[in-house]
Amino acid sequence: MTIRPFNILCFIAAGALLLLTSNDLIAAPDAPSTPPRAFIQSILDNVTTILRNPKLNSSQRSQAVREIAYANIDFETLSRLTLAQNWRALSPDKQAEFVREFRLHLSATYSHTTDNYDNERLTVSADRKEPNADWTVETKIVGNQQANNKPVDVKVDYRLRQKDNQWKVIDVTVDGVSLVANFRSQFQEIISNGGIEQLLKLLREKNAAEAN
Repeated sequence: MTIRPFNILCFIAAGALLLLTSNDLIAAPDAPSTPPRAFIQSILDNVTTILRNPKLNSSQRSQAVREIAYANIDFETLSRLTLAQNWRALSPDKQAEFVREFRLHLSATYSHTTDNYDNERLTVSADRKEPNADWTVETKIVGNQQANNKPVDVKVDYRLRQKDNQWKVIDVTVDGVSLVANFRSQFQEIISNGGIEQLLKLLREKNAAEAN
């Protein structure tokens, strides 16, 4: 059993939610005083600036993604939502280990994909309030690839939640497919066949392979 990566279109989704600032290249928007829609729009503008910056090489872009991911995603909530009922069965130490390994896996999977950027345009299209004071901001990636003489658009929704007086991303949905739901389905299959220890083992192995 292997862990499959999320849809490759998530290279923009990952970048758009991760690349708030890096090494003083750009200034991060205030949160949560900034409305969610303006918050995401500012991120998208900053992402475009980073991806189009000719002074940054591939390694610098990847490092920027990794560092900012750690600062701006609520990995604990993301992990809890992904494991669902299995989260409560873990001890605090095992929960911390899962968060750490899952965070490394996501970072290794998506940090390099910014190299695929091809001058796509990122725009905010709508937003809505969700239960539990969450907020969803709907965006579009307007691509250059043509279908019936029209640009191919990809719909990307960001689910935000306030934590420690800051907006944090807790899920990304690409064309109707949720990152949380995608990994939840895979992880549940692994846990059903080998238990949570098998899942942790797979994550450790994949992270160790990426590090080498």
